[in-house]
Amino acid sequence: DSDFQSPFDEVFRREEQAEKRHDSAIEIEDFQAVGMLLRESLIALIEAVRRRTTISINQELPQSANFIDWSDLLLNELCGGSSNKTLRQHLKTLAKDTWQLVNWQTHSKSIDKTASSVAIHSCQTVIGHFIQVLERQKSDDIATCPVCSSRNIRVHFDIAIGTDGDYFSSCGVCEWTDYPEEPT
Repeated sequence: DSDFQSPFDEVFRREEQAEKRHDSAIEIEDFQAVGMLLRESLIALIEAVRRRTTISINQELPQSANFIDWSDLLLNELCGGSSNKTLRQHLKTLAKDTWQLVNWQTHSKSIDKTASSVAIHSCQTVIGHFIQVLERQKSDDIATCPVCSSRNIRVHFDIAIGTDGDYFSSCGVCEWTDYPEEPT
């Protein structure tokens, strides 16, 4: 729904621009431009996830556009613990490989429509996975409704909460919600 706002609107906008550019691409420069747009969508993804993730490790943070190091750091937070080791490693590898693919695309003199399409789909996958693990962190905090004990808990986003928007939960059975109350 175009009326639904998301903390990832910029990411989706940039990714959509890359897709449109890809659809009309003919020359190598057109496909290279698709790679640049995909890179920008991945950087926007990291910025959006960073704003919503608390970094628990006291360490020097990577430069803003360092997608690989930020991916590692954020995925360590979002998929922490030994039970998530395989998932975490898969997501880190996929993110790193996708970043390297779009960087290659940006500079390749042999890029074609098929390779560009693969890069687009890889970016879509990385974007989707980051959103899933971020939302999982939010939704796993409430396993059952505190009112009716249903597991039908839904996570929503509202741009009007706070300064940059935030998530809230609701029950699909009894309509309980943890939407923050307006200050009086």
